[in-house]
Amino acid sequence: MNLIYLGSSRPEVLNKELLDMGSHVDVAGNTLQNSLLQGFFVCIPDVKVISAWSVSTYPKVKKIKFSRRDIAYIGIKKYVYVGGWNLPVINLFSRFLRARKELKRTLSNAEDNYVLVYETHTPFMLAAATLRKRIKHINLIVPDLPEFMSSNQGRLYLLLKSIDRCIINWCIKRFDSFTLLSASMTERLAIGNKPWTVMEGIYQPPMEVLDSPKDTNKVIFYGGHLDRRYGILDLLEAFIQIKGEDYRLLICGKGDSVPIIQEYARKDNRIQFLGLISRSEVIGWQKKATVLVNPRHANEEYTKYSFPSKTIEYLASGTPVVMHRLGCMTKEYDSFVFYAEDDSVEALREKLYEVCEKSREELAYFGGKAREFILLKKTSKAQCLKILDLIIKDNH
Repeated sequence: MNLIYLGSSRPEVLNKELLDMGSHVDVAGNTLQNSLLQGFFVCIPDVKVISAWSVSTYPKVKKIKFSRRDIAYIGIKKYVYVGGWNLPVINLFSRFLRARKELKRTLSNAEDNYVLVYETHTPFMLAAATLRKRIKHINLIVPDLPEFMSSNQGRLYLLLKSIDRCIINWCIKRFDSFTLLSASMTERLAIGNKPWTVMEGIYQPPMEVLDSPKDTNKVIFYGGHLDRRYGILDLLEAFIQIKGEDYRLLICGKGDSVPIIQEYARKDNRIQFLGLISRSEVIGWQKKATVLVNPRHANEEYTKYSFPSKTIEYLASGTPVVMHRLGCMTKEYDSFVFYAEDDSVEALREKLYEVCEKSREELAYFGGKAREFILLKKTSKAQCLKILDLIIKDNH
């Protein structure tokens, strides 16, 4: 079995390199991919990785050409970054051609080839689809649906996305199975009767786990995307309505709401904006906090088709989680999450206050049960075995 992973993964240490260039960095998506790689490496030590991670295009990032390079990560023998040209539009063609060339070189003539393609990204999908004859099985891992990955509604953008959707559907017809982060994704993907499995997310323990005692204040923590569509403004409004000098709201991440967050922080000194911090720092704050919050609205259609990766990481921290009941959340999570009654600011405020006012012992017990659930059901090995079982069964 020649197992090949094609995606946009990179070791976390390279995030700083990209940030220093001025590039956008998708921390959550990369964390999920690294968890997948660690799981596949445990199950199939000879797994091969081909990566073409995204870099913000010129002129935001001044570097125009990136060279191919070998990557060292957790003992994987072949892990290649294909490089490419970083000019608008050209970068997509470059990514496809280089990914295809590397994939063709990695395919075996002696063993059956199994290819895992990460996300509905046209260059990766085309690279695998155009080499279909040499591949026994292609599995597409779908963390998000393409139509919900941007809030851009410009006419040109929508036209290009419609063309992109046609190419994606052409590729899907040539793929064999699918790994989805929500069962509702089957409503949007033209997968027909082909086999699929659900993998809401993966918890991969950090390399270093440091003890972080709880803060003496009642700390509400949010870490992640800071775009308005993720409910950040509602979180700010909910918090300022909570009275109490011992309450704190800590926010970290990057997005279009940053100036507004900074303005709220100037008006209310209980609010602290941490900026974009490392994953180890995020995990430290998750452990120190009283409650973790995800203010993403449940009434947004896209929440049915996407499982927030932070939910798994939040629950694994052992700190209680407050959020809205998103359409992607299955009943198995009901015993481990505090849900706001509805999508209103008032409901979010009431639930945050209710949870923060519980005793430390009660919160520790609730958070501990959630952590046990994640460590038993949502580890990288458990989730990757589910994917491998799907693709192997389909070929017998």
